[in-house]
Amino acid sequence: IMKTAKISKNTLKTIKLAEISLKDFTDKAKEDVLNWFSTSPGHWIMLHEVMIAYFKNETISKNQLIRFVEKSYLTSNSYIDSAVSKNYFKTIINTNDKRSIFILPTELTIKKFAEYVDKRAWLYKDVK
Repeated sequence: IMKTAKISKNTLKTIKLAEISLKDFTDKAKEDVLNWFSTSPGHWIMLHEVMIAYFKNETISKNQLIRFVEKSYLTSNSYIDSAVSKNYFKTIINTNDKRSIFILPTELTIKKFAEYVDKRAWLYKDVK
């Protein structure tokens, strides 16, 4: 066994955070909803934009979401359509403008996302 130099307190904290982050990431990959949204940064942004709007009791249209994803229109639209077909998002027609479609999370997505962000707050709270 090779003897290593004493590790500073700051470095120990970084190591602890990295270990927690790695476990958090691997746990996320085991959950179908979160794993699917982890496919690309665009998917992850899309999930967060929809969830933040939902928790703020605001609406987000499909066109607004397409702009947030920052991919081509076709790519962004296919991400959204895939999320709807997998039952991660649902759509409702805007009663004030039939051309506009609102995107909402399904109960499953709400539950899994809330569990995920609540767990992250808990995981990192005591790291010094």
